[in-house]
Amino acid sequence: MIELLNIFFIFFSIFIFLTGGILSFNNKKNISIISIDNISQNLVLLLSLIWIASIFDLKKELFFIFLYSLSFLIIFYLILSKRNFSLDWLTIFSILVIVILSTVITNDLFLSHDSRLYWIEKAKIFYNGKFVSEDLTIKNEYPHYGTYLWGYFWKNSLLNYEYSGRLPYILIYILSISYTVNILKSSFSNKLIFAFIIILFSYESKYFDGRQDILFFSFNLFIFRFLFEIFIIKKEIKKNLLLTILTLNLILWTKTDGLLYLIVYGFILFFLLEKKNKLLCSLSILSLFLIKIYFYNFWDLSLNPSAQMYDANILQRITEIDFFYRSYSIFYWYVINLFKNPLLLISLFIVCLIYLYDRLFLQKFKYIFIFYVFITLGLCASFLPTMYDFPFAMIGSFDRIILQHSGIFLLPIFHFITKKLK
Repeated sequence: MIELLNIFFIFFSIFIFLTGGILSFNNKKNISIISIDNISQNLVLLLSLIWIASIFDLKKELFFIFLYSLSFLIIFYLILSKRNFSLDWLTIFSILVIVILSTVITNDLFLSHDSRLYWIEKAKIFYNGKFVSEDLTIKNEYPHYGTYLWGYFWKNSLLNYEYSGRLPYILIYILSISYTVNILKSSFSNKLIFAFIIILFSYESKYFDGRQDILFFSFNLFIFRFLFEIFIIKKEIKKNLLLTILTLNLILWTKTDGLLYLIVYGFILFFLLEKKNKLLCSLSILSLFLIKIYFYNFWDLSLNPSAQMYDANILQRITEIDFFYRSYSIFYWYVINLFKNPLLLISLFIVCLIYLYDRLFLQKFKYIFIFYVFITLGLCASFLPTMYDFPFAMIGSFDRIILQHSGIFLLPIFHFITKKLK
C-alpha cells in the first residue's frame, strides 16, 4: 500500500504542473479542458525547466516545492474563476496505463550491466545533492539529463527507493504515445486500439532500468508530432518550432547520440522550413550546441562521445580496419535487430504497401525518409572505428539504438488511415 501511495505522490506532483499550465479554455461553456495535447506540451515545458535546474545546480527540494506551489496557485486561480474541469478520455486512459506499468516496474527491479555500472551511479550523485563537476570518474562524457531526472524524482519521492526516479520515464513514454495517436481524426476507441498496438510492440520492462533509450524513443515521438504539424498540417508553426527546439535540447543532454540527432533534425529544418523561420530556427539549434560546448569546457568534462570506443588515434585506426568486413557485419546485425523490433518492421511493411497503393501520398513526408536514412547511416557508421571487440559493440546495443527512432513512420501511417476513413 505504501508503494502505491508513493507512485500516486510522484505522478500527482507531475500532473499538478501539467494541468496547471497551458489549459484550453472555452469561454462559452466555461470549461477548462485538460486534453492529452495540452498535457504533453506542458510535459516538454516541465522537462525543460528541470533541465535548467540541472544546469544551474538548483536545490532539488526547493525547486520541486517552487514548481508545485506555482502549479497549485494557477489551479486555485482557475477554481476561483468558477471554471469547470474536463478530462478527455485519452488522458484518463494514459493515467490508468501509467499507474499499471509503474506497478510492474516496482516489481521488476533488475538493472542491466550499464545501468548498474554507470547510470545508477550518476543518478546517485544527483540524489545526494552533488553536481555534474563531481562526476569526473563515472563516464563523464555521458550527458547527464536522464540521470538527473532519475535523481530529481528519487529525491522528491515519499520512499527512499531508487526506482521512484525511474517511474517518470513511464509517464513520458505513455504520454508520447497518446500524443501521437491523438493525431488520428477518429473515435476514442480507434485511438485506444492504436495506442495499445504501439505499447504492445514497443514496451519491455528492461527499457526502464535507467538506460536512456526509452527517453529517446519518447522525445522522438514528440518531435515527429511537432514536425507533422509544421510540415503537413501547417498549424501553430511557431509554437511547434519552439517545442521542437526544447525537445531537441533534451535529446542533446540525454545521450551522446543526441548530437547526431541534433545535426540531422537541424538540416531538415534548415532546408525545408520557410525563409521567415529558417534563420531563427538555425540560430536556436546552433545555440543549443554552443551552450553544451561551453558547459563541458567550463566544468572540464570530456567531449569525446565515448572515450572507450574512440581514442586520439581514430584517424589512424580508420585506415587500418577492414571496412568490407565491418560494413557487412553492421548491415547484418542491423537487419537482425530490425526483426527484433516489430514496431519499426511492421511500420516499414505498411509504408511499402502505402507506396504501392498511392505513391504521391508519401511525397509530402520526404522529411521522414530523409531523417530515417541519415540517422540510420550515421548510427551505423559510428561503429566502424570502434575500439570495442567487433562485433560485440553492436550485439549489445543495436536493438536499443533502433528503438530510439522506431516510431518514425507512425504519423504517415495514421495520416493515411485518417484520409481513408473520411
